[in-house]
Amino acid sequence: MSHDIEDHASPNPIGATVPMAQPIPDPEGPFALPPGSAPPPMPWPQSLPRPEFPFPDPFHVPWPPFHFCKIDLPEGCYRISFAPNNILGTYQGTMRVDKAGGKTTVSGDLYWVPPYILALGSIGRARPASLIEKIPFPRPLGIPIYPRANYHSYLKVTGMSQSPLITTGLCTLTLTVDEYEYTLPPAGSFNGSFPSAPSRTLSIVFSPQSPPWSYPGAYFTGNAYQGTTQLGGVSMGWVSPYFRRATLEIDSLTGAVSPQTVGTENFKSVFATAGWSLSVIYDQTNVPVPAGVTAADCWSAANLHALMLSVRKPTTDLDKEWRMHLVVVPAKLGCGRGVMYDTINVPREGVASFCDDGYPSGDSSNFGTAANQKQRDIPRAFIRSANHEVGHGFNQVHQENEGGADNSIMTTTPSVADILGGPATGAPGVFPDDIALRFNNHVRHHLVHFPDIVVRPGGMTFGTGHSGTSIPEVDKGRHYFPSTELELTLTLKKQRVKLGEPLTISWCLENKTKVNVRVPSDIMLAAQHAFISVTDPHGHLRQMRSYVIQTDKVKIKDLKPGEKLEAETDLFWSTQGFAFTTPGHHVVEMRVLWSYEGVPVGSRASVNVFVDYPISDADNEVAAQLMNDEVGKFIALGGARHLKEAVARIEKVVGSHADHPACEKMCEFSGHKHYKAKKK
Repeated sequence: MSHDIEDHASPNPIGATVPMAQPIPDPEGPFALPPGSAPPPMPWPQSLPRPEFPFPDPFHVPWPPFHFCKIDLPEGCYRISFAPNNILGTYQGTMRVDKAGGKTTVSGDLYWVPPYILALGSIGRARPASLIEKIPFPRPLGIPIYPRANYHSYLKVTGMSQSPLITTGLCTLTLTVDEYEYTLPPAGSFNGSFPSAPSRTLSIVFSPQSPPWSYPGAYFTGNAYQGTTQLGGVSMGWVSPYFRRATLEIDSLTGAVSPQTVGTENFKSVFATAGWSLSVIYDQTNVPVPAGVTAADCWSAANLHALMLSVRKPTTDLDKEWRMHLVVVPAKLGCGRGVMYDTINVPREGVASFCDDGYPSGDSSNFGTAANQKQRDIPRAFIRSANHEVGHGFNQVHQENEGGADNSIMTTTPSVADILGGPATGAPGVFPDDIALRFNNHVRHHLVHFPDIVVRPGGMTFGTGHSGTSIPEVDKGRHYFPSTELELTLTLKKQRVKLGEPLTISWCLENKTKVNVRVPSDIMLAAQHAFISVTDPHGHLRQMRSYVIQTDKVKIKDLKPGEKLEAETDLFWSTQGFAFTTPGHHVVEMRVLWSYEGVPVGSRASVNVFVDYPISDADNEVAAQLMNDEVGKFIALGGARHLKEAVARIEKVVGSHADHPACEKMCEFSGHKHYKAKKK
């Protein structure tokens, strides 16, 4: 199935937009520079002799100084530096020139770099070339990494033009660029925002130059203009045939086996299909099994979270490298092939793979010889599944939600098996032998051209920018089934809650028709087809996305007439904050979203919840103690006793106000003696 690339910008799960570059139209088409908007031509540098017409002139006619102009813009990553006029410091970043499919797409990111003091004592503009020229034997430059807090803007190139092949002027390349300035997130939050329209449109006029040392390829200098106003100098130099780079650290528990190279294919080659340079480090092996954990059983989210915190490289600095952590544990058949955590301390730092889980025949009838086998024994399928989880870590979602299932990395394993088929289709053995270890064009475009802050570990939260799984206020183009066909019902444990009290909510999707309806096989929040939003009394909407992403078993399958799918959660906290932060009337909405044969569909329902006003000192103290992010993570993980601050806050509240309504769920998760006594 083909996957088209979304046009213009993708919705953000909190209702904003994320810009993304698209292929540049023909310069002679509608995106050519409109008359009067082009900057003035660059003057011919006094230091360069004007070229003469290359043919002999026997009649001594004064020919104009014609010369040939052919600009090479190789594919790959460029370092770019913009030095604004009258400002110390620069904006530096990358530009990505992508020529996939015979079309050119160019995108970039800028970070603010304050002025630095050169060794000679002069204040520099932080241009790469100006610094390099003072280094006697510089090493070749590669793809740079900048601090997340310095992220400034996304560059979306919408037009490109060059000087004529034969010209009398300076040989130039002009880029028309829409710049989207990023608003950094407030303290305690991870998601900043991009404007829905460009902050400004620039024309950058470049001229090719001989590259300075350390630039291994094409190099350009020039100026940036807004209209006809010159804003400052710009330099851009090619540094890599790859677009982005990252590091994958792999740790394995005692008794576990990590995914390995299959033939010539491995983690590095898979990410190379998206133009990424991935460094893979097989780090710790035989990591001790944590006390109180049976490694061959299904792992709780809390135990897995604690393990990842204890074994990943302690000096990891996500402002200096894009580093993803993969931990491999045994588990057992039926637990799930892997999970991704949206947040450990910041979004999307780590994923896990279960080597002794695998391919239960109940997940698909097309697993062939892999049916009921462990992942460790099916190397090709194992490395596919592990790359799928790492792809989630770089904020890529299921293709069932973005155009339809296919034989590529970000489609779930059961769906890949069903796409390939099996003995019933007359093609026995195609799974796992015919698994494609690659990203499809749709995901590749996201991995190359999403803003840095959307894909890099520690950036924006999982799902940001994906139209298939987002729940913006305006959900255009999606067909919602009427309740007479697919009925989604919500059930609350109670209609009124206190501030700081988790609310148990369950939901049921039932086929009311007399025919089979294609729906997701799993509607738990972690499976990424069911989404909850809460609208407070002031009209502010907050998405309550799952903290843990476990999607390996999900596929689109038939729901028979009268059949039901059910799930529940404790509505309390997500990476967007707390569900209920103010007293009064709230609306809780559930949407189950999926795509079938490229058509976005869904089912939705809502219920009312009233949050009581605090009427006692106990109410105020409970809310102050329990409305804390560490307590929120404790609940989201199902009771994570390694979160010491959360445990201390819960113990304090339960010790003083054990009968308060907010303490019941806290006691249940923490196994507190008060809860055990009530159970008896």
